[in-house]
Amino acid sequence: MEIKGHRFGTGQPVLCVPVVEAKAAEIRRTVEKMTAQGIPMLEWRMDWFEEVEDSLAVSAVLKELQPLVARTVLLCTFRSKAQGGEGSLTREAYLRLNRTAAKSGAADLVDLEYFETDSPGAVIRELQERGVGVVCSHHDFQETPAVCEMEERLIEMWRAGGDFAKLAVMPKEKGDVLRLMEAVLEVKKQCPDSRLIAMSMGAEGAISRLIGGWYGSEVTFASFGKASAPGQVDYQKAAEILRKLKECE
Repeated sequence: MEIKGHRFGTGQPVLCVPVVEAKAAEIRRTVEKMTAQGIPMLEWRMDWFEEVEDSLAVSAVLKELQPLVARTVLLCTFRSKAQGGEGSLTREAYLRLNRTAAKSGAADLVDLEYFETDSPGAVIRELQERGVGVVCSHHDFQETPAVCEMEERLIEMWRAGGDFAKLAVMPKEKGDVLRLMEAVLEVKKQCPDSRLIAMSMGAEGAISRLIGGWYGSEVTFASFGKASAPGQVDYQKAAEILRKLKECE
């Protein structure tokens, strides 16, 4: 899969950096800085935006971002408090926000909290028809479920028709990190054409963000000043580590 010249599924995860600012002007300035650094993929965390419930304000931000991300993949995400984010919306407002992002022309991908969404398959198709890819996501900030459960969640999200299936879990020990990797490897065996994003969070799970390509994760999230989740590695450090790993191939 290729978006704006950036290839996914090559064995080297695409580096994505979250934009976590509250004001429109700050969002624009941050995106300008990030794109100047050549960051391949940005995630606008809309749950941080103070005017997120105003569709016109969201549309205005996306209109300003569109020329800035001409060569940068843009993922638009509203992460709910139930899934570890900053905000809460009614289901109707959440769908309206994702529709606004999808029809903006600026977003390449929209995140959908799969298990928090009614009739997710229908929502996925609707968003795709509006011209964006869909990242079906699920986050567990409490634990790392059993391997079979993680496999089931990834497979369900993938088979529902999303462009990516994303799973983030919290480890309580190092073995939990290995179990996540095992689950992803098994899903890739069962569904060879699947596109997966998977990470173990926190300090224990940081290694999963750096070797994701090895076990089948196609995107890894790094920080650029502010982190959006525990365990994110600084972008420059992550980019250097990934470069060195590629040299070893």
